[in-house]
Amino acid sequence: MIKDTYCKSRPENRRIIANIVKIMKTMRIPIRRFLFLAGLFLLTLQSYGQQKPNIILILADDLGYGDLGCYGQRMISTPHIDSLAAGGMRFTNYYAGCSVCAPSREALLTGRHTGHTYIRGNFLTDDEEDPAMPDEKQTVAELMKSAGYRTGLFGKWGLGGEGHGPETQGFDSSFCYLDQIKAHNYYPPYLYETGRRVMLPGNAGEARGTYSHDLFAEKTLDFIRGSKPGADPFFLYLPYTIPHGAYTLPPDTPYAAKDWPQQFKVYATMISKLDRDVGRIVQLLREKGLADNTIIFFASDNGANMGFARFFGSNGKFSGSKFGLYEGGIRVPLIAYWPGKIRPGQVSSHVTAAWDFLPTLCQLSGTRAPRNIDGISFLPALKNSRQPEHPFLYWEYYNYNYNWYKPGNKLPRNYLLNAAVRYGKWKAIRDNLLENPDAPVQLYDLETDPGEKKDVAAQHPDVVARVQRFFRSSSIADPPYFPYAPDTAAPLHVFRVSSPAETKALLHYTPDRIPFVSSHRGGPTLGYPENAIATFRNTLRHTWSIMEMDPHYTRDSAIVVMHDPTLDRTSTGHGKISDHTLAELQQLQLKDVHGNVTQYKIPTLDAVLEWAKGKTLLIMDQKDVSVEVRARKIMEHHAEANVLIMAYTFEDAQKCYALDKDIMMEVFIPDRAAAEKFEKTGVPWSNVVAFVTHGEPKDSGVFRYLHERGVMAIRGSSRNIDKQYTGGEISKQELLEGYRRIIRSGADIVEADLGIEAGQGLGPIQVMQGTKKKFFDHAAQ
Repeated sequence: MIKDTYCKSRPENRRIIANIVKIMKTMRIPIRRFLFLAGLFLLTLQSYGQQKPNIILILADDLGYGDLGCYGQRMISTPHIDSLAAGGMRFTNYYAGCSVCAPSREALLTGRHTGHTYIRGNFLTDDEEDPAMPDEKQTVAELMKSAGYRTGLFGKWGLGGEGHGPETQGFDSSFCYLDQIKAHNYYPPYLYETGRRVMLPGNAGEARGTYSHDLFAEKTLDFIRGSKPGADPFFLYLPYTIPHGAYTLPPDTPYAAKDWPQQFKVYATMISKLDRDVGRIVQLLREKGLADNTIIFFASDNGANMGFARFFGSNGKFSGSKFGLYEGGIRVPLIAYWPGKIRPGQVSSHVTAAWDFLPTLCQLSGTRAPRNIDGISFLPALKNSRQPEHPFLYWEYYNYNYNWYKPGNKLPRNYLLNAAVRYGKWKAIRDNLLENPDAPVQLYDLETDPGEKKDVAAQHPDVVARVQRFFRSSSIADPPYFPYAPDTAAPLHVFRVSSPAETKALLHYTPDRIPFVSSHRGGPTLGYPENAIATFRNTLRHTWSIMEMDPHYTRDSAIVVMHDPTLDRTSTGHGKISDHTLAELQQLQLKDVHGNVTQYKIPTLDAVLEWAKGKTLLIMDQKDVSVEVRARKIMEHHAEANVLIMAYTFEDAQKCYALDKDIMMEVFIPDRAAAEKFEKTGVPWSNVVAFVTHGEPKDSGVFRYLHERGVMAIRGSSRNIDKQYTGGEISKQELLEGYRRIIRSGADIVEADLGIEAGQGLGPIQVMQGTKKKFFDHAAQ
């Protein structure tokens, strides 16, 4: 077998093999054994002598099938990309992984279609960033590394935030946006270089000094300059952001004289700018002597937006656009260029998709593709060999409802909108699945009707029956985002205390201390306002947390919970709480931290006290409600096990203790001198948690002094690292490390504006350690 294989691959060696056989017969050496060993040795030499190709995969963002000259575009100039097509192979039946960016990218990198991917639509998590593709997902970059490739990524990642970037999924070098929402801004304040946040001074203060795509192009050229013929091969993935919106540019558009709306001039310029940089890549490869051993792929992540489809014919002859699974949303360009290996000027009608890249690149690099993928290598098509075909292709698309938290919203946070199958010449779609989960199959004959104008399902019931089986068998559940499990389905992280004695035991300092989070005003985030029960509950979905609340009097002497005495954070946007009755306030809606009006009302103090029982501990701030009134409210609700009173003065602490010996207090004790003074008040240390400082303590020994008396100490983060993070001055990882530093300094509780992030920084493993484990639990409420 080896003899036959070697001779077929190298016919000129047949004479050598024949001569060796004669010698072996003369020497009476077993010919079969010798041939096996010699053939194996020769095959090894042959393999060793073949250099693996460099691989460059360029992925444009929202570039339609008809946006390139080689695919019929007449208004936008793309000479360099057209030259790749003329010198290589152009595919006419290539499909993106999805009709939006994040799932399309996962499909490409993992070799799995969107019935099997983790991400199946663009989604904004509670952390206001893209969902992170799980670390255990094996990417083509990791496989390339295992084959000896140097790997790089420049452009848009879109598959996870800080700590979940390209560097965690097989890329040696990267310079990119992590989040696809932030990639809308071409003048960002920072980008990420191999996991590290890099500030861009030229864009500080919303200046427009540094255009991100230009940085990606230069980083690409630098990466190529670092290679040379005969060196280790490289895999370069270039998910560039253009021509995606927002549609902004440096003022150098070549289409300035056109009588077009400005947005279309910018779009065309973005494509021409991309084309220019493709030309620079090819030219550098030639200068470096790398061109003949480098294969370049050019594709797009999904179809163009409808506006460009109408103006430029961006999606060619196809119906639909980005966000949909008609051909215009998913059929996109694919060009393969490899001088001397791919015959120039070819056009392939092979039906292939983004998930075929992984097995194709594995075959190019000589490594084995994983078994549990949906992709099929299209390398045979590139070599004009016999190409295996897909029995069918499958897509599904989940739509994200960006208004899910706004008043009057009726739609879920995300939902399956449509699914599609390509089966031979047939295209089947099930559309508007939210309105009609049993939506019928639409069927189109793409050979005669590529624009999907005529539904022929009624004429072909046999085809419909078959594609319905494909729809039923092609999707597996992959929580938590698609479909999204609402917060109400997640368990609460609760403090399981039922008496003042248990609360005192929970808050008593021990050497095996458990770090707590005091979530300032509930840790509001997107869609959740300050001091609302829904916000408290949302935080408890993510971490064990003490909640701080702020009581105020209304005009009719009811007590409500809101951060400040004005109505700036409600739907009226003006006035004071004390100018309104409770009934009037109940007509208002609260705003979240971004100023968006939410569906939530201002809660009463009574409602919050009753809700907190068996779930969390509350710290009741002073505001305009006296300490005596606050203490009596706690007593009225028998809530001593769930509430601490903020006592700004030692006199207030004495008043509380005089009213109720079980009441716990948070008292300001910045140093040992203050602690010594407090000891003279007669209030037991067992009733106290100490707030020390918002920054570094001036008296570092105060923590030890308090701990010796069994008192847990609080340090605040709201005025330093929280503020720095929300202002974009530090990264998420730096924020989380900041919380850990606070605990390492001797504090036991972090008082944070960002309660969920603080919980992430301290970690559930730390929380569940120690003798106090009995006080923590999950509740299904």
